[in-house]
Formats: sequence, structure tokens, C-alpha cells
Amino acid sequence: MPHELGGRGARGGYRPYVHARRFTTLDHLTNGRLGWNIVTSDMQESLTRLLGETEVMAHDLRYDRAEEFVDLCLELWETAWDDDAMVFDKARRVAIEPSAVRRITHHGTYFDFDGYYPANPSPQRTPTLMQAGTSPRGLRFAADFAEAVFVQKRDIPSAKAVVARVRDAAEAAGRSRDSVKVVNSVSVIVGDTEAEARELRRSLSTAPSTAAMAALYMGWSGVDLMQYDPEDTLDGVRSEVGQSSALKYQSPDGKSPTVREILDGIVETTGGFKITGTPSQCAAELEKIARETDLDGYLIECTFGGTVSYDAFIDKVVPLLRENGIMPAEPRGGTLRERLIGTPTPALSALPRPVLHPSQSI
Repeated sequence: MPHELGGRGARGGYRPYVHARRFTTLDHLTNGRLGWNIVTSDMQESLTRLLGETEVMAHDLRYDRAEEFVDLCLELWETAWDDDAMVFDKARRVAIEPSAVRRITHHGTYFDFDGYYPANPSPQRTPTLMQAGTSPRGLRFAADFAEAVFVQKRDIPSAKAVVARVRDAAEAAGRSRDSVKVVNSVSVIVGDTEAEARELRRSLSTAPSTAAMAALYMGWSGVDLMQYDPEDTLDGVRSEVGQSSALKYQSPDGKSPTVREILDGIVETTGGFKITGTPSQCAAELEKIARETDLDGYLIECTFGGTVSYDAFIDKVVPLLRENGIMPAEPRGGTLRERLIGTPTPALSALPRPVLHPSQSI
């Protein structure tokens, strides 16, 4: 859910109250199976027009506004109602104990709120909080709020390094090093034979057009590769959209790829790990990556239309991961937080700073 959402001085957009109430409702309807991927940068050039904004907000300022947005949502989810507010006392003709529902007053830099939150706590109260972004500012944001962080590394050394940076940031924010789960995207193509899998990978890699991949990259990074000379590099190019995406083709050793080379190989250099092979080969590679990088999990990319790639992974690879102890022998139950994080503990208790400030809530 993007954060280019309006606020003080904005002509329109999304507000924390609307977001919080919608997510409370969805968490009720899904019996606690809801997560919030907190996004600050996706498709910024389009969003400024779609939301009636005049320009892309500076990268770090977007995170400042996102912090206030999330803070206010957490106030509504975690502090507006006591756990025992819903009494349904027929004798007293009281359904909700008035003293257990608090008025929230928030006057911030970007958002204002004054009133009561008319949505009773859902199974998770706060949806499971996820974030993607590994710029220095993004890591600080993750250290404050995230329960899981999505990353897109394609080799073991860089994945190991980013996991360490996330854990360092969590520790610096006063949290335990393993309180933020790090999840890397991975494209898995599995075949009954290695040759079959490699042919499927080849067909996938040659399918998108250069223009289509350039358009996707522009949405992620704010950089339009088609506007550069093919022999140029992206050295010195900066973007207020996705800093990590814009910087990944810039090498400090003077060996940055040209725009032509980026476009020629963008399918293979976009996304996370690429794993191709038989079920046993794929399972072994996933285990090796997890053990050597300290990753907590994988986000399985959709490689072919529909559920074809997921079906193959679930039917052929997951049983091997369970047998090898990489996944639980039996699927976890409960809320999304319990399934993903392994604990029912509300998100608020894991955060390093209190959400409720006495001067802001009455």
C-alpha cells in the first residue's frame, strides 16, 4: 500500500484513519491472515499524477511521512481499545465499556486526527508489518517498524551482507538481531530433468521485450533507461524514487555496465536468486543459500502464468524442504503473524519505541 497518500498540504490521497479501519475490517474477515507491505517508492512517477500531487516527494521525506502514517495507524490499532472493551452485558444494557475506548488526538507534521476509532480490535490488532527498501533511510525505517523485510539479492555474498545490515539496524534501534525476519525473493523453475528446467528458464528469459523490462525498471527506480545513449553508464545518476534500484548498476571500481548491457541482461539481473533444476537440486540450493546467508525465508516469485510455477514448487520441492528440516514438518496455523514470524506477539511489543505518547492521546 503506497505512502504517497495525502496529508497536510496535499490535495488528496489516502489517510491513516481510512487505512487503519479498512485493514481492521480485512483482518476480521480473514481471521488474522492480513499483512501490510509498507511501500514508499513504487511507481512514483505515475502516482504523482494519479493522486493529484505536483511532484515526487524526496526519498527521505517520504520515509518521514511514512513513519508518521504508521505511527498513527499503530495508535489506532493498539491503544484506542482495551482488550476487554466488548462486554455485551445484557443486565446493564452495555455492549462496549465506554471507559475502555479512548479518544485519540494526533497533531503531526503530515496528518491530524481527533476522535474515536470505531472499529473493535481484530485478531492481530496490527496486521503483520512488512517492508522493502535497503537504503540507509529504508533500513532505519525497517528497524523501527518492520517484522519482515523483503530484499532482492542474487548471490550469496550480497545476500549475507544485507542480512547483516538489517540485523545491525535492528540492534541499533534496541531490538534483538532476529526480531526482523529477512526474506529474499527467488525465482524457482523446477523440471523432472535438469534439461527440462533449463529449457523452461530459457523460454522465460527470452519472453519479455526490452521496452517492457525498461518500463518495469523505471517504475521501480524512477530511471528511464530508454532515454540514455546505449553506451552510457548510470554512474552519477540519482533518483528520489527507488534508491537501491537506481544504484545497483553503479560500480565503485569503474566497471559499471553500459545501458545496452543493462537492457540486454535486465531479465537475469532483476529480482532475486534464480534457481533452476530438478526438485532435489532446487531444494539443495535453497538450503545452501539459507544456511550461508542467514536468511529467514523466501518470497517465491511467480514465473509463469496462473499457478503453474507455484504448483510445481509446492508439489515437488516443498516436501523435500520439510523432509530436510528447512521448513516445519507440518504447516503452522493461526494468524499470519504466527505463520510467518512464529509468534502471536502483537507487533507493537516488538517495536523499540512506544507508539502512544501521553501528550497526543486522551
